[in-house]
Amino acid sequence: MLDKEAVLSAIDDPTARLVNTLSLADFRGEEPSRYGRPGRIPHSVNLPWPELTDPESGTFIPLDEAQARLAAIGADRADRVVCYCGGGISATVGLFLLHRLGHPKLALYDASLAEWARDERLPIERG
Repeated sequence: MLDKEAVLSAIDDPTARLVNTLSLADFRGEEPSRYGRPGRIPHSVNLPWPELTDPESGTFIPLDEAQARLAAIGADRADRVVCYCGGGISATVGLFLLHRLGHPKLALYDASLAEWARDERLPIERG
């Protein structure tokens, strides 16, 4: 688990990939956010957690599909991956699949946007 200071240092770390697992609208900051300021942590990529589950069975998607989705956002090539969401719960879906795929360096920003978006000193991207 990481705190906000560690996440702040990961923003400009080319070896890290920050993954936001909220909806695309939340990621883009297109609507008001229940977490505070709308948007995302800078340099994040988006992988909505529902895309990692089968809506009919409620199970995780097959690992080859997960690998393809993670590769599409560059998470498979990062030295370390930090997942976050609104409060640290849905981010664990991405982390679980990365773990199952053998990724060695994973972290959860458990306070996620519930903390980040309320701290005016921390940067937010929109769009």
